[in-house]
Amino acid sequence: MVIEAEGYEVDKKVTLGLIKKAVGQVEGIHGIKRSLFKEGIKVKKSEEGLAISLELLISEGGFVPQIVEEVQKKVKEEIEKTLGTKVAKVDIKIRGIKSSS
Repeated sequence: MVIEAEGYEVDKKVTLGLIKKAVGQVEGIHGIKRSLFKEGIKVKKSEEGLAISLELLISEGGFVPQIVEEVQKKVKEEIEKTLGTKVAKVDIKIRGIKSSS
């Protein structure tokens, strides 16, 4: 999927990189699965904006609602600030909780 705007296009790899960067800024994320770029991130474009779905692993002891809210906020801010493209929603699936030991 290429994001098209007036006078330029943004490749899917750029969008995925921005999402990964935003997720990496959130405390409580254990890590991102290697397959994240292929299976763990989905981006769809609609008239309302981008619909982003993420599958994440969180760290044990993290407060899930707070982590989810922070990821949604960071992803939305990063995409909208960098690409100038509206994000309609960011859906999150927690795929596991990992211990830090």
